[in-house]
Amino acid sequence: MDRSRATDRDEVERFLATLSDYQPTVPDALVTYYLSRAGFVTSDQRVIRLIGLAAQKFIADVGNDALAQARLRMAAESAGGRGGKAARQGAVATGLGVDTRVTLTTDDLEKALREYGVPLHKPPYYADSVTAGLPTDGGGPAKAPPTKGGAKGGGGASGH
Repeated sequence: MDRSRATDRDEVERFLATLSDYQPTVPDALVTYYLSRAGFVTSDQRVIRLIGLAAQKFIADVGNDALAQARLRMAAESAGGRGGKAARQGAVATGLGVDTRVTLTTDDLEKALREYGVPLHKPPYYADSVTAGLPTDGGGPAKAPPTKGGAKGGGGASGH
């Protein structure tokens, strides 16, 4: 039993030694930043690289699961309707080919993240300006929201 522990310890030491030569996909500076935000501070480069490697694995797993979700969704869409087997055969017969590109959506990512216990909620509404979504007067730009107090001059005291 001591022999297997020694072998395991040697393997761990070799693995940790290889981390110093490893160039991670998740940069060390990013890992260090988020570790410090979480209250974990270390100067051991091996620990930082090991956490970066774990983050890379997590990202890859989520990406693969989201891709699988997208393929399932697209297969279900093509099987039931316009893009069914007959349409694919017709496209091949006419030489048009079949578009095999996968479109990854936020819904696919949300389902994959949910499997890992990470909630992802899309915002209910996105406005890229203050006037987005406000009614317009006959096709012109949207009116700005009324100022506090309803006065055009800034909404403060009138100075009378």
